[in-house]
Amino acid sequence: MSITQFFRILWARRWIILPAFLVCVTTAALVVQFLPERYRATTRIVLETFKPDPVTGQVMNSQFMRAFVETQTQLIEDYATSGRVVDELGWANDPANIAAFQASSAAATGDIRRWLANQIIQNTKADVIDGTNILEISYSDSSPDRAERIANMIRSAFLAQSLTAKRQAATKSAEWYTQQAEAARQALLAAVQARTDFVKKSGVVLTETGGDLDTQKLEQLQGQSAAAAVPVAAAASAMGPAQLQLAQIDQQIQQAATNLGPNHPAFQALQRQRDVLARAAAAERSQAGAAVGSGRGVIESAANAQRARVLGNRQDVDRVMQLQRDVTLKQDQYMKAAQRVADLRLEASSNDTGMSTLSEASAPDTPYYPKVPLIIGGAAGFGLSLGLLVALLVELLGRRVRSPDDLEVAADAPVLGVVQSRTALAARLRRTHESLGERAGTHGASVN
Repeated sequence: MSITQFFRILWARRWIILPAFLVCVTTAALVVQFLPERYRATTRIVLETFKPDPVTGQVMNSQFMRAFVETQTQLIEDYATSGRVVDELGWANDPANIAAFQASSAAATGDIRRWLANQIIQNTKADVIDGTNILEISYSDSSPDRAERIANMIRSAFLAQSLTAKRQAATKSAEWYTQQAEAARQALLAAVQARTDFVKKSGVVLTETGGDLDTQKLEQLQGQSAAAAVPVAAAASAMGPAQLQLAQIDQQIQQAATNLGPNHPAFQALQRQRDVLARAAAAERSQAGAAVGSGRGVIESAANAQRARVLGNRQDVDRVMQLQRDVTLKQDQYMKAAQRVADLRLEASSNDTGMSTLSEASAPDTPYYPKVPLIIGGAAGFGLSLGLLVALLVELLGRRVRSPDDLEVAADAPVLGVVQSRTALAARLRRTHESLGERAGTHGASVN
């Protein structure tokens, strides 16, 4: 079938196509008039996910960002949020709503609040704008003013519900941590009591640095003993009066030996004097060493006694240190639990939801539904397609010959001639005569 044949069929069946097209367009125009108008109001919230928590200072990990955003969108379309809106609107006490609920299939449940909340949920949509942390809430209604009002209520109810949920979670966690803190406090008191009882029993006392008093005293005695060794050496090397005189006599003897000789009476007198001074110098050294040595001996004796005591109390000291470490550990556990309780109680009293209102709800002046151009255009396309389909089906069921081409296709043979009807021949001759007359008139005008 050629394109010419196709258009001939359409022209021949135009009384099928045109009514189908007009019926569909007219029906769509009538339906549009009765469709209720719907207005959509939108409000926006900023999710402050990148801001540190005012209490804990923590920042949300990007790993949990998608789950957090999805949770917020689900909460907006949840019964907890829409139920708050129903309560604020007072719909559950409206006689018209009560009558509509009694006439609905949900009347058997007896829960009008949930039934009304589901209607709000059906007209509510929440989504995050791509590439941002802005959450958009939209609500559809037949009245633009009512759509704006309810959209704002949904936003406020969602923020209030989020704050309530956050406070409840913080309060519940605080209660659990309070129990843990109390258990840690009792364990700390028991550990302190055990350490105190053992200290009283053993007599071992720990210092602020973590060591015991006996060990500290031993270290002090060892330091004193080391310090006492220096005076002994100094006393041994110090020179008294007799030693100084002995040194002078030695110099004189050395000179006399050179000048006088060993048998000279003066030299021998110097020798006798030196013997006396040598005995005196030896007595001086002995007295000084004995005095210093006696003091060092006392210190070393005390250090040895203290060392024996420390070694004897080593097991008790280790036990006290172990008890002290246990006290320190339980004290750290208690402090952490108590700090967590304080943080959670502060969070439970906080008014920060981690979200803020970006814009109030607004609805356009024109309804988003019904979209008249789209509906009329779709009906026109459908009507035209339907008319074409019906025309082709009618043509296939009752095929006709409308041109020599149709005859060639039907007979599968070439057309040798076309015999026109008398009416068609007369019309053709008339058109030919008129054409010749116009040409003759044009030729005469050009000769003149």
